[in-house]
Amino acid sequence: MLDILVYLFEHFEELGNSEQQTIQLDAAPLSESLIEAGFEREEIDEAFGWLAGLSGERHRSVASPSADAIRIYTDREYEHLGTDCLNYLWALEQQNAVPADLRELIIDRAMAMDDLSLEHFKIIVLMVLWSRNQAIDCLLVETLLDADNPVYN
Repeated sequence: MLDILVYLFEHFEELGNSEQQTIQLDAAPLSESLIEAGFEREEIDEAFGWLAGLSGERHRSVASPSADAIRIYTDREYEHLGTDCLNYLWALEQQNAVPADLRELIIDRAMAMDDLSLEHFKIIVLMVLWSRNQAIDCLLVETLLDADNPVYN
């Protein structure tokens, strides 16, 4: 599924979405383009379901945390995300690359993934920023997509 997310990010304009701010998830041509690119229908449906979670209304109603707020993670979040992902997210926040309000959406989408690794988490961060039309620094994109790159600092 993550391969599809990266493919969508890298080929967004080629897939006919250059004038749109969001991917049309129910568009048959997009599904057909992904099938032609070699992805399986089941993987495509899973990726579209995950992407649909980015637009959920519950995420839009969350109030932005104050600048001095401290995020306390639940045991379930800490266990699922792990130290590497949490440290990475904290470092991105400290660098002002991830606004505090998007942190919650990143956590939600990461919690929706099975077998989460730091590399997977980086892709989730990228997709959340992209879905919210956040300015993404080229160096940050390189860092997010580079599997050999250590935690952002």
